[in-house]
Amino acid sequence: MRYITPSFQDYNWGSKDFIQDLLSLPKTRIIAEAWYGAHPKAPATIDGVSLAELVHRDPEFWLGPRCKDFPYLMKILAAEQALSIQVHPNKKQAEQGFARENSQQIPLDSPQRNYRDPNHKPELLLALSKFSALCGFRDFEDMRNIILHYDLDRFFAKFSPFAKQPNPDTFLDFYHETISRSSLPGLSEHLAKLSPRPPYEQELRWAQKLLEQYPADRSIISPFLLNLIELTPYQAIYLETGIVHAYLGGAGIEIMAASDNVLRAGLTQKHMDTHELLKILKPNPYFPKLLSFTSVPDTWQSFPLEVQDFSLWRLELHHETAIPKIDGAKIILCLNGDALLKRQSQSLPIKRGASIIIPHSEKGVIAIGKAELIMAAPGCTAAFLN
Repeated sequence: MRYITPSFQDYNWGSKDFIQDLLSLPKTRIIAEAWYGAHPKAPATIDGVSLAELVHRDPEFWLGPRCKDFPYLMKILAAEQALSIQVHPNKKQAEQGFARENSQQIPLDSPQRNYRDPNHKPELLLALSKFSALCGFRDFEDMRNIILHYDLDRFFAKFSPFAKQPNPDTFLDFYHETISRSSLPGLSEHLAKLSPRPPYEQELRWAQKLLEQYPADRSIISPFLLNLIELTPYQAIYLETGIVHAYLGGAGIEIMAASDNVLRAGLTQKHMDTHELLKILKPNPYFPKLLSFTSVPDTWQSFPLEVQDFSLWRLELHHETAIPKIDGAKIILCLNGDALLKRQSQSLPIKRGASIIIPHSEKGVIAIGKAELIMAAPGCTAAFLN
C-alpha cells in the first residue's frame, strides 16, 4: 500500500474551493479536476514518481498478470461553469480514429486531434454536491414541443422537416444546424427576453445561464434538446459511449476507462469536428438510469455496470471491514473521518482528502475506524485482457 497524490487540471470552468477544501490545499488557483490514475496526460504520483512509470516497470505487481495497462481513471471534478457538450467513442471507433490520425501524423498534443488514445470512454459520475447535467437526447416529441413553446423554430431551417417527421435522420440534420460554429443572428437576443413558462421553466433558466457563459454559441439551446438531470449527493449517472452530455455545475467523483478521447458539440472554444461527432453519436432519445448509494454501515456497495474497465465503491465505515477481493490496483479516497488500512504488519492511516493505492499483489487489507471511503477498482469480472 502506498499514499498516492493526484495530478491537477486548472480548466477555467473549475472551482475556487471544492477540491481545495477536500484535499486541504491552498485556495490560490482554480482547480477543476484531480486525476487519480496512470493516464500519460497527467498521471498521479507516489513519492514523487509517476504512477505510469511505476506500472511500466512492474505491471504484474501493480495490475496482475492479465492486465498490462492501468484500466481506469478516477477524477474529483468541481465545476462552477458548464463544461463543453461532448460525446465519447466506443472501442472500435477509438481504435480506428487513433490509427487514422496517427497515419495523418497529427501530433498527440495537437488541439486538432480527436483521438489521443485507442480506448473507449464509458464513464460514471457520482455527485458529491447538488449536480446539474445534460445527458442524452430528449424524446423527439418533447423536443419538438419545447422548441415551439419558446418560438425557436424560426431560427432553424432544418427544424420544420424534423417536426413533421421526427426520426433519427431528420433529427441529425436539425442537430447539425444547432452545433454550427457560426453565431445565429437574433437567437441570443430572443432567449434573453424570454420569461420561463411551464412546463419548461428550468430548461429556459439553464439556457439563459449558458447564454451568459457562451453568448455567441448556438448550442446554448441544448437544455431544450437534452435531458436536464439534477442529482443530489450520492446519486450517479452512467454514460455509455456515444451519448451526448454536458456537466453544468457541481462536484462529484468521475470514473472512466483510461482515455482522454472527447468529441465536442458546443459550449467551447476548443476544436470541434462536427463530421466525426455526427458519425459516433447515438441519435436516438436516451434517458440515463439514475443510480444511488444507500446507507448500510460497514458494507461496501457498488453499482452494477456492464463495463470491464472500472467499478466504483462506497463504504460507510463504522468499525471494521475487509477490502473487496478484486483483481487489479485499487485506489481508496477518504471523503470524511479517519481510518486505518492494515495488511499484515503494515498500517497506513487515512483521513479526509487522503488517498491510498493497493497494488494487485497486496491482498488481505482491512479498513478500521469511522470514515466514509470511496474506492476505484477494475470491473468485477476481472476480464482485463489487452
